[in-house]
Amino acid sequence: MPCDAGVRIGVRIGVRIGVRVGPRGIPRESASTSARGSDHGITPLRRFAAHLETGLGQRLVFFLVAALTGAIVGLATLLLIQLILFFQWVGYGDSSEIRYAQIVAARPAWQILLVPALGGLVLGILMQFLPGRRYHGIADVMEACALNSARMPVRSGVGAALAAALSLGIGAPLGREGPAVHIGASISAWLAERLGLPHKQSLALLGCGAAAAVAVSFSTPIAAVIFALEVIVGYFTLRVFAPIVIAAMAAMLVREQFIGHQAQFPVPSHSIVSNWELPLFALLGILGALVAKAMLATTGRIQQGWKWTELPRWCQPALAGVLIGTLALPMPHILGIGFEGTFLALNGALSNPVIAWLLLAKFVVVCLAFGSGFPGGVFGPAVFMGSMLGGLYWALLGFTGLPLSDQGVYATIGMAAMGSALLGAPISTVLIVFELTRDYGVTLGVMTAAAFASTVMQTGEHGSFFRWQLARRNINLSSGRDISLLMTHRVENLVRTGFLTVPVDITTGELTSRMGQERQRIAIFVDDEGVFRGSANLSLLITHSIEQGRDSQAIEGVLSADYAITPMTNIVTAVQNMAEQKQEFVPVVDKTDPKHPELLGIVTKSDLLAEHYDVIKRARAEEFGIT
Repeated sequence: MPCDAGVRIGVRIGVRIGVRVGPRGIPRESASTSARGSDHGITPLRRFAAHLETGLGQRLVFFLVAALTGAIVGLATLLLIQLILFFQWVGYGDSSEIRYAQIVAARPAWQILLVPALGGLVLGILMQFLPGRRYHGIADVMEACALNSARMPVRSGVGAALAAALSLGIGAPLGREGPAVHIGASISAWLAERLGLPHKQSLALLGCGAAAAVAVSFSTPIAAVIFALEVIVGYFTLRVFAPIVIAAMAAMLVREQFIGHQAQFPVPSHSIVSNWELPLFALLGILGALVAKAMLATTGRIQQGWKWTELPRWCQPALAGVLIGTLALPMPHILGIGFEGTFLALNGALSNPVIAWLLLAKFVVVCLAFGSGFPGGVFGPAVFMGSMLGGLYWALLGFTGLPLSDQGVYATIGMAAMGSALLGAPISTVLIVFELTRDYGVTLGVMTAAAFASTVMQTGEHGSFFRWQLARRNINLSSGRDISLLMTHRVENLVRTGFLTVPVDITTGELTSRMGQERQRIAIFVDDEGVFRGSANLSLLITHSIEQGRDSQAIEGVLSADYAITPMTNIVTAVQNMAEQKQEFVPVVDKTDPKHPELLGIVTKSDLLAEHYDVIKRARAEEFGIT
């Protein structure tokens, strides 16, 4: 009997882990024995199974899944890093993250021009085989969480990781956090689907994948957890927080096993000279947001410019690669993630003219890369440009004669300003900066700059780089998660047939009489061929009768056929249509043939509001663990 129980428990955990592990996983004999209060014959395995029957037991099982996810994503992120180094070795004959600029500078000019151009050509061809013929990153993960029930195709994750590894390896001036998060989320979504997890656990597992990827990519476990909650999941609850912490912990154990746990930018400890500098840090935050806004605007203009040229998309990265290589000839630090240049700026080891040129050149090549379709993340460029912006800002303040902190202080705070503005996640950014540098002497400055940068960024049309990317695809998440959820629910299951069907030549008097006799408040007009022509409720018909007389044609005073929706219309749009016409119903038609729409029924406002309430109630139950 114990073996039988163990087999049943193992099968149930393997097939539906975290969903339901209940009494059916234990033989009836053991359950009855337990009910009688006898301990005879109850093995440790059965006691463990009994614990799994409780909510706590199910949570513990899900924690195991979260840890497994963190470890798998950690390994996948390490593989991504190695893949980037491999493509760098193929292109430049050597590979190193911290010596990238040094390696490139030692190569002949033709190679510096050829590698980004040829690599861009391969990328352009490769992306023709990706879903949507484009790179997928963090914005797609946000979309999956808000609109797609935390489901993502694994194919897009693998393809995006390969494209991003090639892109960063050949010198695209972008970051690796975007592709790392996307592949992590894709793995998590695949696991959730294979295990048959419900929506709330699928969403939590997606956050686990994102946190694990960020933790391994930058050695920032605390920031990784907050980033997953702040940007990916979109809300903070203990039910989501705990498994994400476990996933990040497991990922960091994997990282420590292979590459250690050292800080990404080990810098000397800094301190702020005077609290009177806080207004200066606030101004630096504002400048960071303005640079971020300028970057979005410039990238959009470059995308429009490519459309104007009508050149095929597959050749755009190659042409942009030539320009990027040209700018990199005198300034190789702008290529790749830019760890070398950032480290020098944080240590105050760059001259002021060099800082200015690096900031300008990096800005240009980043806009070129994003605008031309190079895969990669935005945080790497934000860190590089932020450190240069902070260093340049310090140099300009030096002309005022004010007592200032070290240049490294302003470079660190500039990182927080740009990062907060582009990520749209000030809490995560503050923690990331601290964990990247392990420099906590600039706490007040970092927090001040991040707060002002995010505030200024929110005053515009787009609150972050990711929301700007979504807006380019006509996806708006700024209305909130509730509205986003409602937009995923269609009216197809709410269609009813409680109405009166009448010919188009009926008079108003005849129609109102028939509606009274048959106790119907809504009339649908169809012609001799059965084609839908219009609709009206009793209130509209009475108003028309008063104005035009009972002998008038009823069709003249009704809502046209354009006032109709399809079964695929979401709840939000349906309610908006009713509000615009001040009606309590809307017809539902099949518009497969636009000239002959087929009537399917109607949807009432009361049904839509009831569904609205149920959707929000279920979402709140999932978020806060209410059953």
